Amino acid sequence: MKNREHKAKGVESRKLALEVLLRTNEEKSYVQSVLSASLKESKMSSRDKAFVTYLVQGVLRNLSVLDKTIKMHSHRPLEKMTSVLLNVLRLGTYQLLFMEEMPASAVLSTSTSVARMCGHSGLSSFTQAVLRNILRNVAKLRDEHGIKGDAADTTFISKDPEALSDHYSMPLWIVQRWIDAYGLEITISLLAYSQSSPKQCLRVNENAVEVKAVLTILEQAGLVVEASNVVPSCVRILSKGKFKGPLEKLPGFAEGLFSIQDEASQLVSYAVGAKAGDLVIDLCAAPGGKTLHMSEMMQNKGKILAVDKSEQRLSVLKTNRQRLSITNVEVIEGDGRVLKLDTKADKVLVDAPCSGTGVLNRRSDLRYHRREEDIKSLSELQLELLNNAASLVKPGGILVYSTCSVEKEENEQIIDKFLANNSQFEFESLTDIVQAFKSAPFDLDSNSGKIQLLPTMQGFSGFFLARLKHKA
Repeated sequence: MKNREHKAKGVESRKLALEVLLRTNEEKSYVQSVLSASLKESKMSSRDKAFVTYLVQGVLRNLSVLDKTIKMHSHRPLEKMTSVLLNVLRLGTYQLLFMEEMPASAVLSTSTSVARMCGHSGLSSFTQAVLRNILRNVAKLRDEHGIKGDAADTTFISKDPEALSDHYSMPLWIVQRWIDAYGLEITISLLAYSQSSPKQCLRVNENAVEVKAVLTILEQAGLVVEASNVVPSCVRILSKGKFKGPLEKLPGFAEGLFSIQDEASQLVSYAVGAKAGDLVIDLCAAPGGKTLHMSEMMQNKGKILAVDKSEQRLSVLKTNRQRLSITNVEVIEGDGRVLKLDTKADKVLVDAPCSGTGVLNRRSDLRYHRREEDIKSLSELQLELLNNAASLVKPGGILVYSTCSVEKEENEQIIDKFLANNSQFEFESLTDIVQAFKSAPFDLDSNSGKIQLLPTMQGFSGFFLARLKHKA
């Protein structure tokens, strides 16, 4: 019976989505690492793998709405449900609420099959009963939550932090921090952005091909794309069209014509401004996107020392280094807080570990892993990295600090503390970066050496950049 159910259309993908959610919870792991490992082992089609990713990310972005709905339609309290049952119900409820084009009969059938396969017949009947209750009220529920298509209402406005936390499935401490730092209006925009589907972007290897050529290749593959009007090397994917596989399967990827990298992240390499012949140190290099971008900008000349503590993450850098035919990157497994070298570098990048609050739409489960006390421990780590980086920069050289955070304690306050204790450094203007935003609203002093990118202003991921110069 179970073998026949497993082979039934749609059951295998939903079962794998359930397993990913369960493993993420049980192992206290980040969903992206669990997803990557699970999909790599699976023999499902690329289309089904994409569906698994869609389901998992959708559930994690909307946990509050889903749990609230389940609670209203179940006589059993959520805390009395097994993890298997609760996550089967979350997956089924997500499909009923957010995937209007999905036949309700298919949702009920596959959900009960997965519950039976992963639990027992009692779980199956209970799952069907709860989902049928939800189905009876599905139109009203969609209306109450402002759900249109696959998105929840991102125009919800309230002055109550708890109401915002509940509606946007965001921990209350994050909501309150953002209100204190940015005010209510920007906070609501940040919350809405955190619920949005992340934009997909590519970085063109301009040593191998022109941006126009990559646009043509992708359009011929059925994608709708455009060149970024801000970042020269960036191609934005507006729609994958009929292409259903992972971006790594796109024509040109294996040949090293482009890499997958967020648009805001690509700006960091331009801030470093590495040139052919430079000695560059990337102190927190893995998984290597910025390292390899800088190498491309250096035309594979000069040298980059890519430093990181994680051997596993460095292996990703090594794989892509080979794919892009890059030869000027030396990988060093080590702690950026204590690394010492005999020679000083022209450019040093500290793309520091951070809370990731600027990319919560891309890393949907990060909000459930972070705690407010993490901000303090991360800021201490960031300052240690910066202080050691200062010893690696030659006089007249450049030190760039970046995070994908919107927390002031990890950004402006870190730079202020660093400059207070390192008088040999001063801000270096980022006017060249600012001028690239000719078509985007950008409110900052063009001579400032720091930028806080906010999705509410630029439509980019939340990113912080500071460029400092060692006084000659």
